[in-house]
Parts: sequence; structure tokens; C-alpha cells
Amino acid sequence: MRPDVYPRTLENIKAVLLFYFPRISHTEIDVNAERVYDQRKFKLNELEHCCAVVSKNEKVIRQFYKAVDLNMLLVVGHDVLFKEEICWGGTSRREKLKGIKADLVF
Repeated sequence: MRPDVYPRTLENIKAVLLFYFPRISHTEIDVNAERVYDQRKFKLNELEHCCAVVSKNEKVIRQFYKAVDLNMLLVVGHDVLFKEEICWGGTSRREKLKGIKADLVF
């Protein structure tokens, strides 16, 4: 992944989330933007890539997880895109993530 072009600020994180998830309430965007900012799990370019992939594949993710909110989408996206399979957790979760990864459209 290339280095971030823009600074990793709360405002830029919100902008990315709003761009890819325009139908989600601003309250949910704000909560998740603050979580992403505080956890420092994503670089800004990684977040943008994750959001692009997840927004295109929301239906695929919903086939494996029934209660899906923006946080769940970001967690699943991060794990599938940036973590090794061995770090995906228990057997049930690993099977779900393998199914999602196999069906992703980029």
C-alpha cells in the first residue's frame, strides 16, 4: 500500500466514511470515525481501500453476518484484506471470513 497522500485526521476519516457509506447516519459515521482514529488500526489509504471493497461487497458480507453495522463492516474488511488467515480467530469466524474473501469483487 502506498503512503498516505493526506494526513490521517479525524476529518479525513469522516470524509472517507461518508463518501463510501452516504446512507449511514452522521451519528454512526462520527462514532466509527472516532473509533478508527483512536485505534490507529488503519492508515488513511488502507481505510479508503477497505471502504471501497466493503461498500461493493456489502451483500456478500450480509450472507455470513446477519447483524451488520458499519463497525462490523470495517472489522470484517480489515481482517479479510490486511490480516493473515491464521489471525482470524475461531473456526466459525475463520470459515465465514474465508467465504467472504472467496466471493469478494474488487
